[in-house]
Amino acid sequence: MKKVLFVITKSNWGGAQRYVFDLATNLPKENWEAKAVLGGNGLLKQKLEESGIQTIQIPHLERDINFKKEITSFFSLIKIFIKERPNIIHLNSSKAGAIGAVAAIFSKMWLKLWTKNYGLKTIFTVHGWAFNEARTFRQKTGIYLSQWLTSFLCDNTIIISRHDYRQAMGMPLIKSGGFALIPLGIPENNLKYLSKKNAEKELVISPGEKGIRAGTIAEFTKNKGLDYLLDAINALKHPGLKLAIIGDGEEKARIEKRVLDENLQDRVKILGFVPQASKYIKAFDIFVLPSLKEGLPYTILEAMNAGVPIVASSVGGIPDLIEHEKSGILTIPANSESIKDALEKITASKQIRNKFARASRLRAKEKFPFNAMLSRTIDLYQ
Repeated sequence: MKKVLFVITKSNWGGAQRYVFDLATNLPKENWEAKAVLGGNGLLKQKLEESGIQTIQIPHLERDINFKKEITSFFSLIKIFIKERPNIIHLNSSKAGAIGAVAAIFSKMWLKLWTKNYGLKTIFTVHGWAFNEARTFRQKTGIYLSQWLTSFLCDNTIIISRHDYRQAMGMPLIKSGGFALIPLGIPENNLKYLSKKNAEKELVISPGEKGIRAGTIAEFTKNKGLDYLLDAINALKHPGLKLAIIGDGEEKARIEKRVLDENLQDRVKILGFVPQASKYIKAFDIFVLPSLKEGLPYTILEAMNAGVPIVASSVGGIPDLIEHEKSGILTIPANSESIKDALEKITASKQIRNKFARASRLRAKEKFPFNAMLSRTIDLYQ
């Protein structure tokens, strides 16, 4: 039996955390032992332990940069790697990737001195290149060098979108075979949705209310582009269109204040964090994701599988998921006018909404099956 050690910076519940959970809990138990190393004490840690996956916590591993804490985390990872002696170290998120890749090199050298024929493979999954975020040139350069070094030091780097894969191909001194394009998928047993009526009832968003409800599930950060969505709703003169936002995060209080200041509370409902949010997705007539930066978002995959028509910005891996005007509408990033035009078009015709919903559900089943993602990842492990 081989051991896989998943490493991730934060233990809250986001796309990278879900990816770790799905892989760790679906690896064939007769061949693989999975453990997770993570920072914090969030929902990922809880869900892994409930599923029988052992977790190892690093108190100082967190997203914000702190040189002293990074050094402490680095030596903690070396200690863990030497103690656990994994066959595979699977790194996720930028910080855990950078620190973990260097720690793995030192651990491998040490273990080879004491363990005959010891083999260790290091895998890094890119959940959207962090240097694509809106930052200063200096910050972007530093992040690019860090992520390049992580990929250089690892045996393989998994890319989840064609956009990020094209960027990876331009990285110097890394063989193209070092990158593997493996799109996401969702396990069939996780595709459980409440009916529209029950979802509306449990979310307390006026069941049976006339009109059309757009909705999104997103972390309240600037990368999610929620201000542009609010601009579009404000400008859209459609009395029957409502917006519901599920999520939490650092920008939540500011967005709530903006809704009040602009008297949008009758049209915009902020629901906050909702456990297992995806099961309520059928409460939405339209799913909207106005992100400025993405990898390959699970929320859109969930909306596709649920048969909810989608309007989303053309960034990262979103164009991999949505075929413009065939299975949804792609909008210009950071452009409220583009979002407004898309919402006007999709709200005007139930026939168009139904057409997009059928096409995207079929595309999710055919192009993004979880078993393909799992088997191709295991192939890299071998």
